[in-house]
Amino acid sequence: MITDEILAVDIGGTNIRVGLVDPDLSLRHMTMEPSVELLEVADPSQSLLEHLKNYLNQYGGEVNARPRAVSIGFPATIDKSRRVVLSTSNIRSMQNLAIVDFLEEHLEVPVVIDCDVNMLMRFDIHHHDVGDEGVVIGCYVGTGFGNSISINGRIHLGAHGAAGELGHLPMVGLTRQCGCGNIGCIETVASGLYLREIAQEHFPQTPIGDIFLHHASHPVIQEYLGYLAIPVASEINILDPLAVILGGGVLHAPGFPLPDLEREIIARTRKPYPANDVKFLYSKAG
Repeated sequence: MITDEILAVDIGGTNIRVGLVDPDLSLRHMTMEPSVELLEVADPSQSLLEHLKNYLNQYGGEVNARPRAVSIGFPATIDKSRRVVLSTSNIRSMQNLAIVDFLEEHLEVPVVIDCDVNMLMRFDIHHHDVGDEGVVIGCYVGTGFGNSISINGRIHLGAHGAAGELGHLPMVGLTRQCGCGNIGCIETVASGLYLREIAQEHFPQTPIGDIFLHHASHPVIQEYLGYLAIPVASEINILDPLAVILGGGVLHAPGFPLPDLEREIIARTRKPYPANDVKFLYSKAG
């Protein structure tokens, strides 16, 4: 039996969310589990398949019911055909996976995949009613630094499907090795992973979720905001977008100083334009 629902999967560097979405785009049910424990295994494709099967058996309704399709967002570069996960910086086991062929064979329904931030960007454009004209950029700070670019209503994929890897902008003076293997990517200091390092070193008594509530004005946090601003301002200077959508788990943390981040971005943006007319929008939390 095929239902009208879509099995929606969001794989992040920290958590994997699985839910059933009705035709009217409402979420009927969702679970969340640590993604590394589930996917940092010898055969991540098989592990993901079993996880989805178990979810459907428990929450899918009638016995042997299957969703109309499966939609999965990966924190990864995806090939241009949107069928192969090429490289995942923060989940090392997920490299060169022909995941669409594998899941379609075993689930017997269509499977659609994309970079997770492209999925989120489509929602944010719809939510904010941005329209289809011009350039819109999305910058999302979670475990890593995600980026999506929309040009006249279409997500820009690039020649190989790997466009928008703004977190891997190389920076002079940075010597840290990134999860992608390169040295000096801005994501090594503009990410949730680096924020965790800051918390452990400077604020060990404060839960990481409360860092901004208690320490937003601290110099090390203000420096961190400057790191976040560099890739955003860089892309603004290159593309002169109609709007800049900001989001991700870090920016949705309680007490995150959004005005300070906007100030740091504008300080690094070309004057007088586009700096004098940057339109900031925010991704819907949750």
